[in-house]
Amino acid sequence: MFYEGTEKRLLICTKSLNLFDFDDGFWQQLVVNCGAEILSSIQNTQLKAYLLSESSLFVWQDKLLLITCGNTQLVKAALFLQQELTKQQISTLIFQRHQALKPQLQSSNFQQDTLLLEKQFNGQQQHWRDNYQGDLFVFGEISEKNITTQSIYMLHGLNGKLATQLQTETLDKQQILEKLKLDVFFDDLIIDHFSFEPKGYSLNAICGENYLAIHLTPEQLSTYLSVETSFSALQCTDFITYLQQLFLPNDLKQLHLKSDSKRLNISVF
Repeated sequence: MFYEGTEKRLLICTKSLNLFDFDDGFWQQLVVNCGAEILSSIQNTQLKAYLLSESSLFVWQDKLLLITCGNTQLVKAALFLQQELTKQQISTLIFQRHQALKPQLQSSNFQQDTLLLEKQFNGQQQHWRDNYQGDLFVFGEISEKNITTQSIYMLHGLNGKLATQLQTETLDKQQILEKLKLDVFFDDLIIDHFSFEPKGYSLNAICGENYLAIHLTPEQLSTYLSVETSFSALQCTDFITYLQQLFLPNDLKQLHLKSDSKRLNISVF
């Protein structure tokens, strides 16, 4: 069985409204529109985190980040928000698609999605075609304040003892969490996680306004681990090194996001 672990991402920043005023029913509508559902949630005074059947949703008072995988249609979530909010309330929209492992199985491609977005937003496209293939549609203001994500790490072709166990045995979520050793590398995390049947694992962790999302797809045809976070690359260095030792990936791609002269720059390593 093949499952597309590669994520799609939607960041929307708002003005003149507080997203904490929207109840869980609203966010459930949002994720249902793209083909997912909310499984559970955690929150502190600065951030709400929803664990989804297809990745994660993070909500701050002035912005939201929706990450989905599988065969979801994330563009439909963007269009839902455009209908529910006024254009004046959306200051920034960033729609991102990484290159899927099997794009022919997706419900749409980036070009089709942007045709829908361009009907509502006067945005610009950015593309990468070297060692990382990905596409962005960007509308509105780009600044350090609204670029919440610092880094995305994508580990392809997982090996080692734990990867084998995840493919051949049934590990519960607590066993997987213990293997990840998050408490060794980060302090004061509030954690929400879920182990899927027959395979798969997702984790949201928050601390203050910072977030960490981990999504693991252990199927033999598409073994994949993604880590996305607002913690700095320096804070994550030891943890990513540990994950490399734990999973022995065939390939690791690191994406670091920064704003530069009102443009979103993605450095790929």
